[in-house]
Amino acid sequence: MADQFLAEQHAWTLRQAQAQAEDTESDSSDEADSWVMLSQDGDIVPLQNERILHTSRPRVGLDISVPRELPNAAPFSVKSDSGTAYITNRRVIYLPARPTEQFKSFFAPILNFEDTYVHSSWIGPWSWTGVVKPVTGGGIPVDLPRIEVRLIFKDGGHSDWQSKFELLKERLQHARDLERETGQSLIVTDEELPPYEPGDSSSNPPQQPANMDVGSPGAGSGGNSSSREGQPPQPGPDEPPPDYVEAQSQAIGMRFEEQMREEAERQ
Repeated sequence: MADQFLAEQHAWTLRQAQAQAEDTESDSSDEADSWVMLSQDGDIVPLQNERILHTSRPRVGLDISVPRELPNAAPFSVKSDSGTAYITNRRVIYLPARPTEQFKSFFAPILNFEDTYVHSSWIGPWSWTGVVKPVTGGGIPVDLPRIEVRLIFKDGGHSDWQSKFELLKERLQHARDLERETGQSLIVTDEELPPYEPGDSSSNPPQQPANMDVGSPGAGSGGNSSSREGQPPQPGPDEPPPDYVEAQSQAIGMRFEEQMREEAERQ
């Protein structure tokens, strides 16, 4: 029953998105047809706190395919002969030199890459390959839990790319570990990160959050509840917040896609 409900909600979401697209004459961004948000000039619109830290040389090819370890998966491939690849402090991005209606851009979070390596043939250029877990809503079929991404560096620059990627991946993993351990969120840059040391719960007493005022009402779990007694309850909103239905529909669609990928992974 749950799967049927998700499928029906996902179908409804697709119908709503199609209806909205038909009512919209134009879009100043590339969000509707591309995996990467682009400005009218074709520049990358960065995410919050995102910075481009490395740009490849021109004439980088892209080849997206199904990994060999998924022999029963349906065929899928995307190719681009020439373009530019970018490494930000969050993602790997590729923009083809000649975008088409079928392919305008590609991106994947750095931490979604596994088993990256460089390779060279006797007569061809160096290439950089990695297995990637697709992002939800990224345009990859839901029955593919993983894809293989290969960048072909026709004008060189593969070693600089690999070095920068490994550095950023290590720092992003460091920042993720630190956030899980301490709750401190870091913005990864080219600067050095503070050393990560796993905490010891037996020796370090729990600390209050920095923004918590212990002496103010409401800071504890119930010690100051008397200060709130006698106050009338705040009335709830009469209607849902703006874009609530759209956000809920997108969440249902993303959940459905994630479930389909998990099922494909188990097969």
